[in-house]
Amino acid sequence: MLDARLTQLTGVPVRVRALDHVDRNLGPQGGGRLDGTDPVSGKRYRCTSGFLVGDGTRTGITTAAHCLDDLSYIDPQRQATPLAFVGQWGWGYHDVQIHAGPAPARPLFFADTARTVARPVEVQRTKPSTRAGDFVCHRGESTGYSCAEVTLLDFAPSGELCGGFCLPTWVAVAGPTCKQGDSGGPVFSGTAAFGIVKGATFRRDGSCAFYFYMSLDYLPTPWTLLIETPTVITGRP
Repeated sequence: MLDARLTQLTGVPVRVRALDHVDRNLGPQGGGRLDGTDPVSGKRYRCTSGFLVGDGTRTGITTAAHCLDDLSYIDPQRQATPLAFVGQWGWGYHDVQIHAGPAPARPLFFADTARTVARPVEVQRTKPSTRAGDFVCHRGESTGYSCAEVTLLDFAPSGELCGGFCLPTWVAVAGPTCKQGDSGGPVFSGTAAFGIVKGATFRRDGSCAFYFYMSLDYLPTPWTLLIETPTVITGRP
């Protein structure tokens, strides 16, 4: 087999996969938790918010760079809060943009389909500490909450989805739950934050083969993930 031959030649494990699939960014669609209107077409689109970040003075929320710049946060009661566009990084190994808004009290993220369960971010899981076979979850505005195994740690989406060709830095997670509108959503396990969803690989019948995310290791400087500070209780037992 080709993978066995390449393993013998390189001295490291190699797996060859022939994919009859199409890679796409999980572009925004109308109506959702992050809402915006395309100034050119006038159509409404959606994406999913990711994690809270800070730069030392400001607090922001992440989503995918290929989402609209002008977005509002739609809370579970369907109240809209306009967000201020801060910056966008969307090339090579990046697909993230940051919006500023009213500073929340805690770094929480929704971890269920109905947006009734909020978890605090307690730790960041780095890419070097992630392994194929790890079980991770994501919450997307289109597909809700789901979990699956990490399949690849050095995936390079085909085509020019990264402001040009993508670098092999993306982490791929098995389907079958991914759709347009999930872009920017949080990837996590328990209260550990892994990354934000960029896009997905779809089969010819339109079903989701796997999705891929940007590790939080690649947040742009000086922005860092906000983490819940444990409450220390003192006094006599």
